Amino acid sequence: MAHLKYLNSILLAALVWQFSVTTHAAESRALYRWVDEKGQVHYGDKVPPGESKQGRESIKNGIVTKKVPRELKGAELEREQARLAEVKVAAEAYQQRAANDRYLLQSFASVADLQDARDQRLNSLDARIQLAEKAVVENEKTLADLRARSSGKPPDPVLRTQIETFEGSLIDNLQAVHKLRQERTATEARYTTDIARFKGLKMGTIKKGD
Repeated sequence: MAHLKYLNSILLAALVWQFSVTTHAAESRALYRWVDEKGQVHYGDKVPPGESKQGRESIKNGIVTKKVPRELKGAELEREQARLAEVKVAAEAYQQRAANDRYLLQSFASVADLQDARDQRLNSLDARIQLAEKAVVENEKTLADLRARSSGKPPDPVLRTQIETFEGSLIDNLQAVHKLRQERTATEARYTTDIARFKGLKMGTIKKGD
């Protein structure tokens, strides 16, 4: 009788252990939830091949562990790509603003420091503009003298070469003056923006990157 009770205890323990293992495996096995093209929700341990492009969720122990969005097509795909492109542009713009804000706060202690840096940069550009403008005047004067030598007649080869050389130099210097003036305008505008932003950052009305 004691031997029979012992065997029964072993069998009961084995059954309990098997039930526990089976239950644990069932609980730990992933379950999938997906919505078909008609909007109906389905559950299963496998996603049918025909539904593989639909959005689905992996569920384990009652918790969603992974989400896979459905495959987009046509106009819907184009809209999503456009949205992602806008998000990327906005993120890059934020990073650029944040980097510029860090530079301003780390490089300048006051608005006066920024104004001094602006004035130095503008003075340097003004000096370069004056030199370029002087070169233009000299080119024009030299060209006028060379053209006067021809006395209204076609210039000889040597004179023609000199005229062409100074005409090219004049064009280069005119372009240099134009570019320097554009740079000056852009520099002044940038410092105006930076000064206003620096004030906002210091006063706390603007946060880095905003």
